Amino acid sequence: MVRVNWDPNANVTKQAEQLGKRKSQSQEALLDAAEQFEALFLYQLMSEMRRTVPDTDLLGNRQAEKLFQSMLDQEMATHSAKSQGVGLAKMIYEQMSRYVSDDD
Repeated sequence: MVRVNWDPNANVTKQAEQLGKRKSQSQEALLDAAEQFEALFLYQLMSEMRRTVPDTDLLGNRQAEKLFQSMLDQEMATHSAKSQGVGLAKMIYEQMSRYVSDDD
């Protein structure tokens, strides 16, 4: 008599999908680099947009405010790139992933 270890709660389809979605270390590094590039692009975009707003000396020296705005822009750009942003990272990854090996 042959004994089969079968669990009706095991979802083989879900496990197969998870294996298909796994990326190699090179692909993960490419995705990270693409997100960093998008974050840099968005940071530069926000910085240039802020430069278009005229400065005023009404409140005196605003060096601390400018430093805070710069840090805020950097964090907003990083967060935006991590959460699908403008899609630049996705396009870079799709274009460059064909040149990266699937196995490490």
